[in-house]
Amino acid sequence: MAKKKIAKRSRISDFLISSAVLTFVFSIFVFLFLIHDMPDLERLESKGRRASVVFESYDGANIATYGDLFKRVVTVDSLPSYVSKAVVAIEDHRFFHHHGVDVWGMLRALCTNVVSGHIVQGGSTLTQQLAKNLFLSPSRSVKRKVQELVLALWLEKKFTKKQILSIYLNRVYFGSGAYGIDAAAYRFFGKRANKLTLLEAAKLASLLKSPSKYSPFYNQEQSNKRAALVLSCMREERFISESEEREALQEIERHPTISIPLDENRYFTDWLMEHLNEIVSVEDEDLVVRTTLDSKLQKNGIYVIRNILNKEGFKNGAGQMALVALDKTGAVRAMVGGYSYSESQFNRALALRSFGSAFKYFVYLTAIEHGTDIYDMVSDLPITIGGWSPKNYKYQSVGNISVLQAFTKSVNTCSIRLAQKVGMQTINDKAKELGISGNLGENLSTALGACGVNLLEMTAAYGTTMVDGEKMTPFGIISVKTQKGKLLYKAYKQKRKRVISEEVCEKMKVLLKSIVETGTGKRAKIPRPCYGKTGTSNDSRDASFIGFSYPLVTGVWMGNDDNSPMNGKMTGGLLPALVWHKFMMAAFGLEKVEKTEAAPRESRAIKKRKKLSGLIRSLPSRNKS
Repeated sequence: MAKKKIAKRSRISDFLISSAVLTFVFSIFVFLFLIHDMPDLERLESKGRRASVVFESYDGANIATYGDLFKRVVTVDSLPSYVSKAVVAIEDHRFFHHHGVDVWGMLRALCTNVVSGHIVQGGSTLTQQLAKNLFLSPSRSVKRKVQELVLALWLEKKFTKKQILSIYLNRVYFGSGAYGIDAAAYRFFGKRANKLTLLEAAKLASLLKSPSKYSPFYNQEQSNKRAALVLSCMREERFISESEEREALQEIERHPTISIPLDENRYFTDWLMEHLNEIVSVEDEDLVVRTTLDSKLQKNGIYVIRNILNKEGFKNGAGQMALVALDKTGAVRAMVGGYSYSESQFNRALALRSFGSAFKYFVYLTAIEHGTDIYDMVSDLPITIGGWSPKNYKYQSVGNISVLQAFTKSVNTCSIRLAQKVGMQTINDKAKELGISGNLGENLSTALGACGVNLLEMTAAYGTTMVDGEKMTPFGIISVKTQKGKLLYKAYKQKRKRVISEEVCEKMKVLLKSIVETGTGKRAKIPRPCYGKTGTSNDSRDASFIGFSYPLVTGVWMGNDDNSPMNGKMTGGLLPALVWHKFMMAAFGLEKVEKTEAAPRESRAIKKRKKLSGLIRSLPSRNKS
């Protein structure tokens, strides 16, 4: 009996031992499976990232960043002590007491989440966060979590606490395109990380939980509340004293409001980004691109457009406007592609639209080059060509008028007769010589602007007359350098080709000046020599004004993305001319611009603007001035 009991115990013991061994072996296999595709841990220091492209305005201000913005590599010892302590206090207050994995922290977070019924706390340490950000995908799986734990333990063995903190601070994402503490300090406060104040350090630490929710750019109130919590945690951990906390909290009240970056700059930088590869190779090296953009002119253009649309445009059926300004060299000083970049990234300054009578610039220019004088007489009587009879907008025929009068009053029948005289192919060739790239077509209706052209090219073509006939080619990049300062590209002044004689330019200036003096563009007039032309397409689908006052040429377009008509009375001589006037007055220091924010999204006008269509419908030939 005793032997049977001993044998039974032996079998049970053998079974337990065997089970334990099998369980251990199985666990080893499972563990090895989970970590078999672990990343190469020895490549930590050479861990790659996307190259960044930082665009600067003409005066050196940061206007946009593409890719991962990564400034100087810093160490904990090179920063004020409260910078790293702010991060530790809010993200992992036991950082200096664990070895990569905080078991008690994980249990505490688990209990809190169970009681709350949802996830309110995370148990990951700073080391685990670093492991995840450096090597692993963001997916939530058992495999990823096991690998994270193993990596965290390895990091703690490989590096000191200060080194781990330094690596973390250099690579963590703070939002708004800023990777690393130095980039974040530069992005949000315009300074290096070693110059941060205690409050600024707390604000940056507060971003780690949710970069968008606590952004100083977009949510000042939440940013301040979270920063106050960070300061409180720092005081509880005895990283700072009560008096230091109190002083930092008082700084919130006197700390200047952080200006929201004007994303509207991206209409301009998106255009440059598309062509940057044509100049330099955009691969792994960080680049700094100095552009031609004038920050003041850009802001003026944005605010003028918003102001006019908010007050007059929306209620008259206009959903969008665009503006382009170039200086005498062809440098783009301002480019506003729409009402709000955050709502729509479609750049209307580059879209093909109908410019109506503004296209007559090419008709009259070509006619003058082929022997017509501005004081020659031309018939304004009705004309029919193959069943097509172009109409005049608010104009009664008198018989014969001068070419100057025909241009000033924008008489369609006169333009058609001039186009017949020189031929549409000749006119189109001239337009292309001045930089127009669209498919213009050879129908006579093209002479009245029934074709797709973009605002940037039209503005540059008018600018050619401003600079006495030397072809104006728009450009936006002055130089491209690496982050270390190595020059990769520089825009050198090049000799420009003469495409219009000085004599013809002087005659065109007489025509263009008459528009703002006594013609359809009187609302655009400013108290200095100025020249321009209005344009309105069929059914008021497009309205524009393009003109110059040396050394600046500016084009303005208004309409709707879906090509729907505006108010039937809308013409280029109304709101587009007014925008041009206000923008140019501000540009020459003659008038201040009222700062205007974007209207609420809920408005009917904004909903209408969300409709986007890149197609230009076939337009009948009747065009207004």
